Amino acid sequence: MQEITIDGILDEPIWQKSLVTKELFDEHGLYKNTAVYITYDEDNLYAGFVCKVNSIANLNQKSLVKDNELMLENDWIAFCVDTYNDGINAFAFLADASGNALDGSLNPPTRDLTFSFSSDWVSAVALNQEAYTVEMKIPLEKLPVQWDKDSVTMTLQIIRHDRQNNRLLQWPNAKDIREFHPIVLTGIHKTHPLNLSGVNLEDRLRYKKSKIDRTTLLGRCRGGDASVMDYLLFRKRDINGVANPAKFTYSVQPEKVKEMFENTSYYQNLKTDSDFETILERSQTTAFIVLQNDTVLYENYFNGYTKDSIFTSFSVAKSFVSTLIGMAISDGYIGSVTDTITEYIPELVEKDIRFSRITISDLLSMSAGIAYSGEGFPSDDDITYVSPDLRKATFDNVRIEAAPGMHWHYNNYHPLLLGLILERATGMSVAAYMEDRLWKRMGGQAASWSLDEAGFEKMESGINCTVYDYARFAMLFLNQGKYQGDQVIPENWIPMATQPIQRPEGFYDPLLETNTYYNYLWWGKFRDGAKNNNDFFAMGNKGEYVYICPQKRLIFIRLGFEYGFTPGSTSWPDMFYEFATEFKE
Repeated sequence: MQEITIDGILDEPIWQKSLVTKELFDEHGLYKNTAVYITYDEDNLYAGFVCKVNSIANLNQKSLVKDNELMLENDWIAFCVDTYNDGINAFAFLADASGNALDGSLNPPTRDLTFSFSSDWVSAVALNQEAYTVEMKIPLEKLPVQWDKDSVTMTLQIIRHDRQNNRLLQWPNAKDIREFHPIVLTGIHKTHPLNLSGVNLEDRLRYKKSKIDRTTLLGRCRGGDASVMDYLLFRKRDINGVANPAKFTYSVQPEKVKEMFENTSYYQNLKTDSDFETILERSQTTAFIVLQNDTVLYENYFNGYTKDSIFTSFSVAKSFVSTLIGMAISDGYIGSVTDTITEYIPELVEKDIRFSRITISDLLSMSAGIAYSGEGFPSDDDITYVSPDLRKATFDNVRIEAAPGMHWHYNNYHPLLLGLILERATGMSVAAYMEDRLWKRMGGQAASWSLDEAGFEKMESGINCTVYDYARFAMLFLNQGKYQGDQVIPENWIPMATQPIQRPEGFYDPLLETNTYYNYLWWGKFRDGAKNNNDFFAMGNKGEYVYICPQKRLIFIRLGFEYGFTPGSTSWPDMFYEFATEFKE
């Protein structure tokens, strides 16, 4: 095949022989302002696009660093390909009219896009009088495929955001990855992916290290979306473990566990021919453990991780923060959950007198009436995740939007304020308090908590430990807070934190629609007739789950570098819930 120069011009003759479609669709019908060209050689996939626009002059021309999600506000085109042809995961490569690039993975069933995936592909954009044109070159070498003798079948979809006409278009016109358009590749070289997810975390870490500047908010955002490698980029405070960590017994039943998951309705709805462990690896899972009491029924690791790996928590940390508040009350450092937050952070009154109406319980319930937005830059998500001084960022940006206690509004200012209360009340860092009062007493191994540049724990995320420490934490909640006869967590705190309570009408209706509730920084799922015995779970941004079913004495831990399935609050938890419902010893 003639060599293609990636310059965005599409002037090589091969492009004219590679037209796939000129017809994209949305809910309003057919759209003919985009031409799509697809070809390949032994080592690469190539995609070309001609994207007509109303006005070239009105296109956004701002350059952004690679993988900056702000480009999604521009006019862009995406080439999406399920290289493994199993409907579980599709890689997405996006370029906008300014030449900005972003990549990620599309996860079933809602086809949500998670960032970032690869730094190997390249793209280029050119402008003419009526269109912007795009060329992409995507190396096949590291992509997972399934061989059928000497050929490989992939499926693809094209998505275009036509900002000027406010249309999001696609071809083929389908949201299900299983309904993407098939293409058959022959004569390509064998690929050598590191894993079936196609993601090279070491490559992504090198890329992020080359981009970030830890001293500024903007610099800390460079290098793409939040990732499981961030604990290697930022400061941390060590949490010392014990010489003889708590151990588990083993009665492994891998075939039973795999069969039960494959029989869940969520798994069946995927309509995939792949077995459960293939799905775990394809869905970007790193660790998966099922326990009953302290006995491991299933344990496996994927995508380069092992039992000795460190796994960062993301928002699973919030459930630890909740636990520390309960312990600080028991230890006498905090009066009760009905204390107002201004008793510990009095300077908030100077900012807005309404802060004096907010209680610790309101913070724990995500119902303090605090405003929060994920839009724009810096968004509240950016401010609360990567600010180099989180204490100052919290005081500068936290603001009231409603009365406390009336509506659930998930946001990261709540755990940051709780962190301020903990360090002021105890007189020590949050990590030091956790090491002394929780970690060592539960038999934990060496761990750490990620910090900002000012030495404050991230609070909403950033606990870094082995998978076994997540299991040890969960076991405390199964055992009414006890470990080896020591009442580590106050027994009355466990139902108070994890079980539903009466809430005002409309408090969290969207959650109730999925049989889900939220209490003191724990998620939960209702079980009929189960007073103080409903399932509950901690959940993190990239698909970290510590799920506990008290009725069946089961613990599920799924860790990963992306959710794999979306939406996060109903995907894996639905499978865990159904598994527990059907589980019999």
